[in-house]
Amino acid sequence: MERRRAVSYQVDVPTPVRKEIASLPGYVRAEVRQLIRELQQEPTPLRAKELREKSNIYRIWLATKWRVAYQVDEESQRVLLLRVRLKKFMDYESL
Repeated sequence: MERRRAVSYQVDVPTPVRKEIASLPGYVRAEVRQLIRELQQEPTPLRAKELREKSNIYRIWLATKWRVAYQVDEESQRVLLLRVRLKKFMDYESL
């Protein structure tokens, strides 16, 4: 049986995004923490959607009303969280 080599990505969370996360309800913060762990192993899970006209920028739904936007740099194996907001306040155009 062949084993896939695990590639670990570094997930960067800038200070403004940390502040957004800190202001979230507890259950959403828990989902964000779990998502960060998942992104370290798989930066583009099946539930991630790449944004149109925004190469390497993805969004994931959390807790039905929340969205996480992030950028993946395959070459350096890094994930940069860009925003964690309610869907109605998520502005993808300014990313």
